[in-house]
Amino acid sequence: MLIRCLVALALAATVILTQSASAQDKAAAPAAAPRTATAEQRNVPEPTVPPSATAEQPSTPKSTPSPLATTEPPAVVPEPAPTLAPPATAKQPAAPKSTPPPQATTEPPAVVPESAPAAAPAAEPQDPLGITLKQRLTAAAKGDDGERADLAALAEFYAKRNYAPLWVSESGMGLKAAAVVAEIKKADDWGLNASDFALPALAATADVAAQADAEVALSAAVLKYARFARGGRITDPASELSSYLDRTPQLLEPQDVLVKIAAAEAPDAYLRGLHPQHPQFEKLRQKYLELRAGVAKAEVVRLPAGPMLKPGMSHPDVAILRKRLKVPPPAKGADATLYDDAVKAAVTAFQKENGLAPDGLVGAGTRAALNSIKTLGPQGLLANMEEWRWMPADMGDLYVWVNIPEFTLRIVKDGAVIHTERVITGLVDKQTPVFSENLKMIVFRPRWNVPNSIKVRELYPSLARGGSYFSRANLRLTRNGRIIDPASVDWSVADIRNYDVYQPPGEGNVLGDMKFAFPNKHDVYMHDTPTKSLFEEASRPFSHGCMRVRNPRRMAEIVLAADKGWDADKIADLIANGPENNEVEITRKIPVHITYFTAWVDDKGEVQTARDVYGHEKRITLALQGKWSQIAKGPNHLAPVKIDPNVRAGIYQNRRPQNVGDYVQSVLGGGF
Repeated sequence: MLIRCLVALALAATVILTQSASAQDKAAAPAAAPRTATAEQRNVPEPTVPPSATAEQPSTPKSTPSPLATTEPPAVVPEPAPTLAPPATAKQPAAPKSTPPPQATTEPPAVVPESAPAAAPAAEPQDPLGITLKQRLTAAAKGDDGERADLAALAEFYAKRNYAPLWVSESGMGLKAAAVVAEIKKADDWGLNASDFALPALAATADVAAQADAEVALSAAVLKYARFARGGRITDPASELSSYLDRTPQLLEPQDVLVKIAAAEAPDAYLRGLHPQHPQFEKLRQKYLELRAGVAKAEVVRLPAGPMLKPGMSHPDVAILRKRLKVPPPAKGADATLYDDAVKAAVTAFQKENGLAPDGLVGAGTRAALNSIKTLGPQGLLANMEEWRWMPADMGDLYVWVNIPEFTLRIVKDGAVIHTERVITGLVDKQTPVFSENLKMIVFRPRWNVPNSIKVRELYPSLARGGSYFSRANLRLTRNGRIIDPASVDWSVADIRNYDVYQPPGEGNVLGDMKFAFPNKHDVYMHDTPTKSLFEEASRPFSHGCMRVRNPRRMAEIVLAADKGWDADKIADLIANGPENNEVEITRKIPVHITYFTAWVDDKGEVQTARDVYGHEKRITLALQGKWSQIAKGPNHLAPVKIDPNVRAGIYQNRRPQNVGDYVQSVLGGGF
C-alpha cells in the first residue's frame, strides 16, 4: 500500500514539474528557437515500478503525460508536498528534464517569432521629373471610362518603375518616342482618326513640368491607340447599336500594352501589330487606301430598260452586258452585240450566284439584279473593318461561318474554305443575331420546342380566337408533362408561357432531319427545313432568327468526319433509322461565327458587297462619325416576352381573322 502511495506521489510530482517546466519554456519562447528534439533526444525516462506493484495493478503509465493531458490539464493542481525519502526497495523516478513532452514533436508549442521587418514602402522618386510625374499621375483622373482606366494603368505602371520616364529626358523625346509619334500620326491609314490622339511635341528643355506632361501624354496616346485598334471606339455594340450585335471589342490589358511597348525594339511595329491580323482586314484596308487616294473608283455599269436578251440574238444591250459581267470582247472583227456562248455562261453564273433561275435569259428580273449594284464608299469599308476588330483573334482551325448579308454558310479548315452553302436567315424584325459560340451537338430527327416569342406573339392570338392551327400543324400542348387539349383551356385567363408547346419529329417538322446546336442566350441554331423553294431567292431573310441550311446533311458529314471519323453512310443511317431527338455531342472545338460583313475582297482582289439588310453597317458608320443620337437601336430582343393585353380584351374578335394558311407558310415555309 505504501508503495502505491509513493508511486502516486511520484507521478503527481512529475506532472507538476512538467507543467512548470512547460510554462517556463513558454515564457522564454520569444527569445529562444523552437525545439524540435525527438523523444529519444529528450531522454524522458520511464518510472521504475517495483515488482510487487506490477502484480497488484495494471501496468503503470509512463511518466510522459498523455495527449489528453496536454489539452485538458488536471482541474486541480495539488500543492507541492514535502519531499519523502523513498523506501530502499523502490527507486525514485528521475525528475523529468524541462524538455517539452514528446507530443510536442507533432504539435510544437506556439513559438512567437521575432517580428519580421515590415515591407519597405516603394521608394519615393528623388529626381524632379519623377516627382512631377507622380504628381501628374496621382491627380484626379478625367475623361470617359476608357481614359480614366488608362490613367489608372499609367499610375500603376510608372509606380513600379519608381516614376522613371519611358519616352522623354532633358534632351527631348528619344528615338523610340519619335517612332511612336510618327506611327500614331498614320492612324488614318489604319481606319482610325489621327486627330483623336493628343500627341506631345517636346523639344530639348529643362522644364520638368513640360517633360512630365509630354511623358504622360504620349503614354496615354499609346493606350488609347491600343484600345481603338482593337475596336474600343464602340465599347459595347449590343447596348450602343443593337441588341442583335452580340460582339465586344478584343481589348488588351493596358498594363500588358505598356510593358510590351517599353520592351519593344521597334515600338512603331508593335503598334501596327495591335490591329486585327485577319487577312480580310488587311485586304479591306488596302482597298480603303486606294479609295482614299482616288485610284480605285470603279465604273458603275447598268443596263437600260430593254427587251429580253436571248442567246443567238444581236442587240446593243449585249455589248453593255459584256461590260457589266466582264466578258472578254469577241475576236477582232466579231460582233460585240452578239449574245454568244461566252455571254450565256456569264449570265448563267450570275443567275446562280444571285438565286435566279439559271436559264440564260436576261429578262426584267435579271436586268434588275444586274442593276442592283451597291456603290461602296470609304465609310462602308471602315464599318466592315471595325467589325473585324470585334472578331476573335483565333477563329479556329476548323470553323463554321455564316455571313448574314450574303445568306451564305462556309466551312473553313486551316484557313481554306472547304464547303459553301446557302442559308435562310431571320426577318428584319426577327433578326439572326451576330455572335460566336462553339458547336456542341447535332440532333438527328429533332423535336421542335416552340420558344416563348412564337408562343406569345403568334400562337396565343390564334388560340384566343379559337383557331385550329394546333392540330393541323401537329403541335402538342403540355403542362407538367401531361398533354392538354388547347380547346379545354380558357385562354382569356391562361398564360401560354406556363405551357410547353412542341412539334414531334417526323414529316413536316419545321426542323427537318437535323439541327446544329451551339447554345447561346439568343436561343438560335441552324437546322434543316422541309421547304426548299425559298433557297432559290436571291435575298433570303425569311426565318424567325434561326438559320436554315439548304443541304445540312453535307454539313453534318464534314463535322462528324472531323469529330468522330464517321462516314456519309453512318449519317444516312442515323437519319433513316436512328432514334428520335438523337443528340450527338461534338467533342472537338468547332466555333460557329455568325457575322455581318457587307463588304469583302474576293480571291480575284475585287471588292464584293451585299445589301445592308438589317442596317448594322449604317449604325456602325454613324457611331464612328460620333452621330450617336441618330442610331436607331430598335427593341431589345432579349427582353422578357410579354402578352399583348389587347388579346385578352378580345380585340381580335372584331377583326378579320388572320389567314391560317399565311401562318402555316410563315412557320412551315418561312419557318423558325
